[in-house]
Amino acid sequence: MKKILSIFSIIVLGFLLVGCKQDSSKTIKVGVAFYPMDDILKLIQEDVKKDGYDLVISDISDYQANNRYVNNGNLDANMIQHQYFLNIFNQANQTNLVIAQPIYHATFVLYSKNYQKVSDIPQNAVITVPDDQTNLSRALYLLHQAQIITLKDGKYLNATLDDIKDNPKEIVFDLIHQDTLAHKYKETGLAVMYPKDALSLNLSGNQEQLFVEKADDVTNGFAISLATRESLLNSDKIQVLIKHLTSQKVKDFLNNEYGWASRPAF
Repeated sequence: MKKILSIFSIIVLGFLLVGCKQDSSKTIKVGVAFYPMDDILKLIQEDVKKDGYDLVISDISDYQANNRYVNNGNLDANMIQHQYFLNIFNQANQTNLVIAQPIYHATFVLYSKNYQKVSDIPQNAVITVPDDQTNLSRALYLLHQAQIITLKDGKYLNATLDDIKDNPKEIVFDLIHQDTLAHKYKETGLAVMYPKDALSLNLSGNQEQLFVEKADDVTNGFAISLATRESLLNSDKIQVLIKHLTSQKVKDFLNNEYGWASRPAF
């Protein structure tokens, strides 16, 4: 009798495991980190459902952990980063995550409380910029675009302060954590930050925006993108996600609801 029960238990367990595997194959798990990533995915959740998949959204603010979960299979994909950040993660962790689809460009802006034109910035002015590598490089490239500084040729994507070739106004750079940029802006009155940071200062639209990052071959690589494992890139799961993430519905949302801080990348 015990032997029969044991065999029966094994059979039942086998059916359960198969059932779980089948359910998992029809579930797409995607990691996000901040607005509007989760809102975009919620917008397409029912559309993905019609294509036979349950879209599960995981809010994980730690970017490193978010990528590790994609790499180890706990997540199928995430939508938290641009190509340059992913390159740094892959190099540091010996992983091979890939960009599946650029989704939107988050606007990067030089804000000023006191000046109306870039040419008004005085000698020895202090500009607050993010201290992390990817956002620092992006901030320096924005200032290069604005002709406030000149970067060395070929040093745009991973620029540091040492890569400044010319600094005619002798700008002083105040490097701080991105989360404290808005607070520090109250003191310095000049900062490179995202409109979502400025929103905490009750700044909306183009208020106090002195120079907005221009689209070019370098800045196009900063688009927030859907990333996944290379082995999943051509899977039906990822292709279904791409189909709905690049829909007119998402484009309209980005233009109408998030146009103050972004533009579509598709």
